[in-house]
Amino acid sequence: MAELAAIGSIVSGIAGVAGTIMSVSGALQQGKDAEAKAKYEAKVQEQQADEAQAASQREASEKYRQGQYMLSQQRAAIAGSGGSVNDPSVIDMMGETAGETALSAETSIYKGEQQARGYNDAAKVSRYEGKAARRASYYNAAGALFSGVTSMFSRFGAPQKSAPSPSVRTPYGSKS
Repeated sequence: MAELAAIGSIVSGIAGVAGTIMSVSGALQQGKDAEAKAKYEAKVQEQQADEAQAASQREASEKYRQGQYMLSQQRAAIAGSGGSVNDPSVIDMMGETAGETALSAETSIYKGEQQARGYNDAAKVSRYEGKAARRASYYNAAGALFSGVTSMFSRFGAPQKSAPSPSVRTPYGSKS
């Protein structure tokens, strides 16, 4: 019987150590996974930032092309009606068209830069959250380790009470 109790005690101790190791490694792995996920999200957000800028540049280029086409149409209409492109009202009108074209293109670029800034800021936040999750995993692992050590100490490190010896006398008069 005592042997089974000793074996049970050893198995229990081994299971306690294994459980503590699993808790510690699980906490650390959870932190690594959270950091990896945050890094991936940051990378995706940076790609979105690049795409937002590229899209705004394409849009600005298209608006500039449309503006140039409109100016060309205006010159053709003025020439077709017998007017002169040197007329002050024509110069004003074409100047306004060129100004609106430039403003429209620059507004597209600005919108893309704003979107890119937002995505890049989100990427920074994702990276920070990943690092914070990694740090938290160290604390969780340390907590699991201390908890496991405390549990094992309370089970195996505490003084053991010995069973009282029986007061049965043997036939020869000695106590056992």
